[in-house]
Amino acid sequence: MTPEWDQTKSKQNKMKRKILLYIFLFINSINIFAQQSAIVIYKAKLNSSPEIYKSIKEKFGESMMLMAQRKDAKFNVIVKDFDFTLKFNPNESRYQWQEEMPDETVNQMDYMMAKLIGDGNAIHYCNIIENLYMQQFKDVSTGNVVRETAKLKDNKWQITKETDTILGYPVIKAVQRKKVAWFTPNIPVPFGPGEARGLPGLVLKYVFANKKIIYATKIKWLKKNIKIKRPEKGILRTQEEGRAKRIKEMGKYFGN
Repeated sequence: MTPEWDQTKSKQNKMKRKILLYIFLFINSINIFAQQSAIVIYKAKLNSSPEIYKSIKEKFGESMMLMAQRKDAKFNVIVKDFDFTLKFNPNESRYQWQEEMPDETVNQMDYMMAKLIGDGNAIHYCNIIENLYMQQFKDVSTGNVVRETAKLKDNKWQITKETDTILGYPVIKAVQRKKVAWFTPNIPVPFGPGEARGLPGLVLKYVFANKKIIYATKIKWLKKNIKIKRPEKGILRTQEEGRAKRIKEMGKYFGN
């Protein structure tokens, strides 16, 4: 055998050992979390970076920029006291606004709009076994409670090479049109805040349209698995059916 062959064989063995180590760590991480439940606390805010308002000024003028700044500042003051909670076990998750008594000094419309920043207008439920994502919310046009369903696994995400750290966990950036999610493969569950779902790890930060930001502030691991309550009230339909209904209603409203 030649020295070159020995070196090649040695490199191949090292590569095999490295691959086996990765597989072991991945399987081990799944086993670690397979029997655990957790509660994740998220906060929400509107992006108030100077670049946002500079763009508004260039497109619509200074008066519109100042109006947007005042509006965003008002909503951020309200939403800073809100908690949005994700509870999950190995197979299911439920995300919702941690309801509290409304501040009587705050305009109720502003209060409700602040909830939307954290996707708190609906209960978001996921089920891995059924590949199910479900929203339960009150239909604005009818006032009726409805449930809209879609697939949990979302293959439209593009996972990038950008990384960061959140709450001590390594996270990877994924993008999908106007959505950006930072997920951690160290917690291998496809859950997250609001509609952020289907990635190979828990989403710890979610940004929509570079404006709405939802970010984890605390993860509390539980010693025992918890039961996740599945939304059961309201008319059941798919997201596509719900979207078609809303488009039709908008057409009637605008006289089309």
